Amino acid sequence: MECGKQSHYQNINYNQNNNISQDVPQAGPCPIDSVTGEPNCPPPTELVCIKTQKVYESCIKELTNEIPVDLTKIAVGDIEDAQCKEPELVINENFPFVCQKLPNTNRARVKFYYRFRFTFLDQENWKQFTSQPIFVEQIVVFSDRILDPRIMVQCEVFLKCTEVIVTEPVEQEVLVCIQKSLVFKLFADVQLLVPAYGFCPEPPECVQPPLIACPVEPLEWPPYPPQPTINDINNNQNNC
Repeated sequence: MECGKQSHYQNINYNQNNNISQDVPQAGPCPIDSVTGEPNCPPPTELVCIKTQKVYESCIKELTNEIPVDLTKIAVGDIEDAQCKEPELVINENFPFVCQKLPNTNRARVKFYYRFRFTFLDQENWKQFTSQPIFVEQIVVFSDRILDPRIMVQCEVFLKCTEVIVTEPVEQEVLVCIQKSLVFKLFADVQLLVPAYGFCPEPPECVQPPLIACPVEPLEWPPYPPQPTINDINNNQNNC
């Protein structure tokens, strides 16, 4: 291609009328073909080179724990009900999140801390319990691809409290069910050649929430008690 000449990709328009506002693809699902029932996207307009993180390999590890919690020191009487709240990761200088390759092996390791919370109803009122940080360590095995120094490892942790069960016959103890989904990924920073539709179109204007304001009532003027009229004065004199 000579200098001053554009690539033919830049001149393609879906209806050949340069009606960009109507014909530029929008983000979202492709329309379904009424005959085949398959998604029918328009052809891409260009091939672009993007820098991104490519995932070469991934796996997921599901863990479930049943954690007994003794509430005798804070509960008054029997516990009538208990409800989960979402657990959370604890990440700071004292409780680091570690995701690493184990040197000279095909293994990866994640180490982290989390805590869980739940509310319970005793004979007084609803109360909340928050656990101390709990340590978790998990090691998984990958293929020999992990040995490549250009490959990095990424760890994602998803936590969920599925249920809090009041145990019997001990009415001041509960069993907390915690589900942990650990996702491990091997990735590298790469440049990929991908089909594209050019730059994303300008988004529509955001919808504003309705204004909430106090009702405005007309002010009575003047803001003083009403003055007596001549009839009122005469009536008062007659009453006397």
